[in-house]
Amino acid sequence: MNLRLRTALVAGAATSLSVLLLAGCQSQSAINREPQSNVSYSATVTDGVQNVVITTDNKYRFTPDVITVHPGKVRITLKHLPTGGAPHDWQLQGFPADFVPLTQSGQTNTAEFIAPAPGRYQFVCTIHVVQGQTGTLVVLPN
Repeated sequence: MNLRLRTALVAGAATSLSVLLLAGCQSQSAINREPQSNVSYSATVTDGVQNVVITTDNKYRFTPDVITVHPGKVRITLKHLPTGGAPHDWQLQGFPADFVPLTQSGQTNTAEFIAPAPGRYQFVCTIHVVQGQTGTLVVLPN
């Protein structure tokens, strides 16, 4: 094969690969552009523990994405609906110990922590924060 033909084939293959990669990124980002739900939820209290169930799925969003608690013990249950897709976790930004581990589609994981001082805090899926999988934890004073 001569050099000119080889160069043309390599350039054509590189262009085709670039188009495929861009198409894949564009269809993926369309999924990730869904707006936040802005669903608010106040924790329920059982045996002195504030309980919150957060669902997630293959659309890279938390529901609810605004959670209200008071100072004290909080139990976050992350439920990944059986829709397939990537696993998700939950972390309160600035508090690395306040973390629900990776949860696969159709599974549930739980973590307990002590709510920080009154204020507003962001929580994220550490894997999909770029896709906008975030929310707000509002800690009210007692």
